[in-house]
Amino acid sequence: MVTSYRQNGLLFLVLENSYIRTTILPAVGGKVVRLTKKQSGTQFLLQPVQEYSETRLPYYGANYRQYDPSGFDDCFPTIGASLCPTKNHNGQVAAIHFPDHGELWGIPWNYHISEKSVHLSVRGVRFDYEFSKTIRLEHETLHIGYQLINLSNSPLVYLWSAQPLLEIQTGSQILFNNKVQKVMLDWTTDAERGQSGDRLPWPWLSGYGGINYARIPSPECSYAMKFYTDALATEYCGYMRSDTGEKLMIEFDPEQIPYVGILLWYNGGSNVPGQVSSTIALQPSTGRPDSLHQAYIRNEYAELNAFGMKEWSLRISLI
Repeated sequence: MVTSYRQNGLLFLVLENSYIRTTILPAVGGKVVRLTKKQSGTQFLLQPVQEYSETRLPYYGANYRQYDPSGFDDCFPTIGASLCPTKNHNGQVAAIHFPDHGELWGIPWNYHISEKSVHLSVRGVRFDYEFSKTIRLEHETLHIGYQLINLSNSPLVYLWSAQPLLEIQTGSQILFNNKVQKVMLDWTTDAERGQSGDRLPWPWLSGYGGINYARIPSPECSYAMKFYTDALATEYCGYMRSDTGEKLMIEFDPEQIPYVGILLWYNGGSNVPGQVSSTIALQPSTGRPDSLHQAYIRNEYAELNAFGMKEWSLRISLI
């Protein structure tokens, strides 16, 4: 069932069944703002400090951190601010600059609702493409079907990453299969924890006093780090709450989505615990690292031919 309501001048779409209620905000990047397990009332997504309002909407290229990061965004066609190498039909190379978290999170999306699904779409700004997603529910699982259409006569080089920012509790655990034994460090607020490109054992990063980075630390911890799994290392990732034992599980096809980014954001790495919201994100991704330019250099990116089309999907279960 799909319903809607207005709050602070914005339209919210609510998709729900007997198991899950999810709330979507088309005006702010087609963001999923809430993902709730109805039986327990558990909210899995990080909530904003301030309510969303039409008087304070982000815009293309806005500073992501200044707009109360929360909920579930899609990062595309880059994750971090980056130049994008492109080739036209004559083989000439040019570069386009895409903003931090990509083009899509800060602009309004079009939407269409049916009895059991919500379809959202948006056009690219600095490259001619259409990005769309269809969200539906089946029992305890949220299905998101993605479609990307290249409307240009040039190939599109890109990164896509899901970014569900999660509500966290001390002692809760990040879940992977046992094939994830090494991760690549993308960036960190503390140079002593490693350098970009370092390959480290997961979850016991060597040399750090036996810290299990798959477990959420106490609230006073202050550091931020981003890792990536190796390609094809896993077909799922998940999060288990320490207070209720409930799990959020994300499943995908590793042939289409080869990597998972792991964002650990504990007070933003600041020296003042509580100043910045703490969260983690498990980010199925088509490439690594966050910079599209670096991913292109490493040959760890995705590409769509001129006038081509590509589809992929996620399944997010609350159990």
